[in-house]
Amino acid sequence: MYNNRKEVKRMSDEQIVQLITTSGDPSYFEEIYERYARRVYQKCLSFTKEEDEAKDLAHDLFVKIYLNLKKFNEKSKFSTWLYAITYNYCVDFQAKRKKQRTLTEELIKEKEIADGEGLEDELLLELNLKTLNELLEKITPAEKALLLMKYQDDMSLKEIAVMLGAGVSAVKMKLKRSKEKLKNLYNDYEG
Repeated sequence: MYNNRKEVKRMSDEQIVQLITTSGDPSYFEEIYERYARRVYQKCLSFTKEEDEAKDLAHDLFVKIYLNLKKFNEKSKFSTWLYAITYNYCVDFQAKRKKQRTLTEELIKEKEIADGEGLEDELLLELNLKTLNELLEKITPAEKALLLMKYQDDMSLKEIAVMLGAGVSAVKMKLKRSKEKLKNLYNDYEG
């Protein structure tokens, strides 16, 4: 194997990927990481605008890239492949974040209507975004999955019904109950 670090540094990205996939030795991935960590982090930061979140995304991306190295087929340069994964991951992250905010905002609106009060304080909105995951953990996995399919994955009632093997009206009722349960937990949490 290549014990000489200088030898590995002189290799192309594609050669290093080949070395990692044939040898099974993850230590060579360090060179790939050193070459691209800063650029991947910068791309993540351009999407999230928050340093800690960008670091987390970049870390997750490098894990994903390492686990998918065998899928790199050299039809393009490695850097192109890496940036495509980075871009798609960041876009997906933003879409999920936006859907989660939409669900949270709907819950807030329902609470405002129920309470007859306006929740205009932006800090309170941020608190609610942070507590949403906690509240989702307090309902059953089936209820959580249903809410996430509808509001995070933006699936229609018909799509959910097909996926669950149930009727649309049954899904509608389950969704209503799940929302009500989450809303009650939210009201108790704030109250």
